[in-house]
Amino acid sequence: MKSNTYVLEKEYALDRETAWHLLADNNRMNLYIGLFPVSFSPAKQDGAEVFYREAYAKVFGVVPISWQEFPFQWQENTSYTVERRYLTGPLKHYTLTVEFFDSGENGTRVKLTANFVPLNVLGYGAIWASGLPAVKKIMRYIDDYLQSGVATVFEAPQKKDTAKINLPELDRLSALLAKSPVDEGYVELLHRYLADKGDHDVAQIEPVQVARLWDADLDDVLRVLLYATKAGLLNLSWNVICPNCRVSKVEHSSLAQLEQQFHCDLCGINYDANFDQFVELNFSVHPTVRQAYAEVYCIGGPMITPHVKAQQVIEGGKTASFVIPQGEDALRFRVLQANDKVAVTSGVASNKLVYTDTGWTQDVVNGLSPVAITNTSSADIVVALEHSDWNKQAVTAAKVTAMQEFRDLFSSEVLSPGQKIGIDHVTILFTDLKGSTLLYETAGDSGAYGQVRNHFDFLTGHIARNSGSVVKTIGDAVMAVFHKPEDGLKAALAIQKNLKEFNKTTKEDLVLRLGLHSGAAIAVNSNDRLDYFGRTVNIAARIEGEGHGNDIVISRDVVAQPLSAELLTSADLELEEFSTVLKGIEGAVDLVRIWLKEELTIKVQAG
Repeated sequence: MKSNTYVLEKEYALDRETAWHLLADNNRMNLYIGLFPVSFSPAKQDGAEVFYREAYAKVFGVVPISWQEFPFQWQENTSYTVERRYLTGPLKHYTLTVEFFDSGENGTRVKLTANFVPLNVLGYGAIWASGLPAVKKIMRYIDDYLQSGVATVFEAPQKKDTAKINLPELDRLSALLAKSPVDEGYVELLHRYLADKGDHDVAQIEPVQVARLWDADLDDVLRVLLYATKAGLLNLSWNVICPNCRVSKVEHSSLAQLEQQFHCDLCGINYDANFDQFVELNFSVHPTVRQAYAEVYCIGGPMITPHVKAQQVIEGGKTASFVIPQGEDALRFRVLQANDKVAVTSGVASNKLVYTDTGWTQDVVNGLSPVAITNTSSADIVVALEHSDWNKQAVTAAKVTAMQEFRDLFSSEVLSPGQKIGIDHVTILFTDLKGSTLLYETAGDSGAYGQVRNHFDFLTGHIARNSGSVVKTIGDAVMAVFHKPEDGLKAALAIQKNLKEFNKTTKEDLVLRLGLHSGAAIAVNSNDRLDYFGRTVNIAARIEGEGHGNDIVISRDVVAQPLSAELLTSADLELEEFSTVLKGIEGAVDLVRIWLKEELTIKVQAG
């Protein structure tokens, strides 16, 4: 059977980056143009060819077809290609290439090249009835975007089934959410989002994208989403992300379902769950409010792995060129499945790479564009040019479990007994009420206990307002956790600055010691509560013991953070650096004592 090739071209009053984001987001685009959803098998490989996934779908919801889908090839903002080799159905082979060219001032010319190879005579009918109309709809997607007048790609038009939206239930639960301690404006924005956005957007609610859409602070958006989940508007889930391809490998409805280790068939690696990077929080609309599903059409497209700037198949004995994007940092080349990596840097002479059966012949390559890669191995390979650093905008388990609202609303969300999940960076704050024994002697048990409880509320308020949460109380001491060091430092400063005002409401002048430290830890289930253990926790507890009262003692690790250092430039603070040996900790530890200058003056006068 002869192949049929169709070329469609059109110019748009749209910049190339926006056009790319529209057409390279294959799941969102295919849902809008009405293609059939697809299910995929794990990656397979036959002989020396590159790996593929077997895909299954039903055309028009009736006719079953299957094919081998090979890795997408692309250069960001320039072009992408997808190849399918059919196993069943009337077609034998299909490729689609989408190219983007500058046109005039802030304009883009889009070129689609679709090649169909029919298996039999019925294949020609399938091309005209289904294949070619689908390609034409790709162009129409940009037309509809421009006609909609929306401001961002995230607001691109999406189809929805209004019959599956339960507006009375949405109204009722939104009214319930409005009674929570959240801004009413956010309640209205969420109501409109759940009613108006497409199925894909409400079935996979990404907090970072919502914050951008609303032009809102991410923590504020997270709070309203958490309260909305408690009210029954949303469901939450935990996605385990591969550290290389950064695609979700498994989804759990509870932290208790997390396992210690996971496998990525695409990257060919095993990896441990990690709260900082590999476990992310996602939300979806509750099915009683709206029936919506994040249908899968593609699992290897450019926007599924946006950290990958370019990806190419390089056959054995062939050479391919990669254009290095300007102004991009921390780039590397990686061979998919083999997982061999080479850093892109300016510190070496060569901008050429060779890949062999034993891996790369060098560890680094010059980022002078283009970089030529020659594959001398016995198999075809897939090479990705990608960012090596992690997406810091993702809402990780480490971030959300450090929020007081999460602990208050979802106290039952804990790891399974015996489970341990690592956290690379966490900030621990310990507080202690100095002279509490004397307080009980002078105020009596009942009076002292009441003041201790009030001081817990005082501490919790400042900790929560700075994106932290109280992990537990130990006698009259508090252990709190923060995702970012600067948030812990803000909370500590706020506590000491406002303690004098709080003391006006008590019969005693309470004196607090505060200690702050950042580092790695493990999250565990302790007495049905999410708790933290490890050296970082031990050091934070010991640092608090170095306090004199009305001061804050922090480690040099906290001061080394740029945003923390900026907070300490305030004119009303006095810093005192010192080193000491902490009980049970090997070697001397460098610390910084922070005094409020007002308190330091009082201390000197009293001395």
